[in-house]
Amino acid sequence: MADSLINLVTINSLKRPFSFDGEFVFLTPSDLIAVFNAQNSFKTKFYTLLIVESGSGNLMIDHEVHELQKGRVFFVNYNQVFRFADVEDFKGEAVLFTRSFYNLIYTGNRKIKNDTAFSDLPSFMDFSKNDLANFKTGVSDMKREFATPALLSKEIICLLLKASMLKYIRKTDNPNYSDFKTNRKNSYIEDFKHLVEVHFKELKRTSDYSQKLTISANYLNALIKEKLDISAENYIQNRVILEAERLLLNTDLSVTEISFELGFSDKSHFGKYFKKNTQNSPNNFRKKFRIENNTF
Repeated sequence: MADSLINLVTINSLKRPFSFDGEFVFLTPSDLIAVFNAQNSFKTKFYTLLIVESGSGNLMIDHEVHELQKGRVFFVNYNQVFRFADVEDFKGEAVLFTRSFYNLIYTGNRKIKNDTAFSDLPSFMDFSKNDLANFKTGVSDMKREFATPALLSKEIICLLLKASMLKYIRKTDNPNYSDFKTNRKNSYIEDFKHLVEVHFKELKRTSDYSQKLTISANYLNALIKEKLDISAENYIQNRVILEAERLLLNTDLSVTEISFELGFSDKSHFGKYFKKNTQNSPNNFRKKFRIENNTF
């Protein structure tokens, strides 16, 4: 049965013996599954790289169900909900790290300075045998530094982690993920995305965010349309709907309770908002997913 709320999980809350101040840790697949099994719903306050070496099963990230396959590397972002089901003989590596750890070192190169590119990365990439071996080499180097920490181990792991994430980003073969030209337009876009993440429950209009950024709503909308190919309003709506879907699929909260949780004045307003953006009522969306994915 789903929990009434989605619990927040930090690296510290996992209570590992050692974790670099709650910012970086390795977990075995069995440890990971024990925490994120089909009976629990969690939002993570960290990034997760999951490397599948063998085994089978399913991994649900938000409302998407993916197969665990050999050579597949998963990336789970902050606040995403993920759970396992029907897992057998799973072997691999799990690397958990925070924004602050990844951003520990300033290199002078914006492409690897921070985690700006992570927000829209695909949930998984399939690596060839050779590419996976190359990817795992960097992970193994991190693991050795982590197992016997010494002078500058955190810094070395941070640089190795940046290299691993760049390999993941490169695997997408999408130049948009590495477009880090420093300019005012990109700063507005990144600030807007951050503000939406913080305020989407109470602020749902483009003008709410343009005021915070001290630019016009029309200019903000033009920037978002140019960069993300959707309107600023659609971006805000997508974030609200994503959270609604997470709550519908991972909690036993009623539709009325979810509507209040997301800042709507009543169930009817939320229902119309949800159906306009998904072509499903909240209840139908919940029922349809559970019928199609009865293992979750």
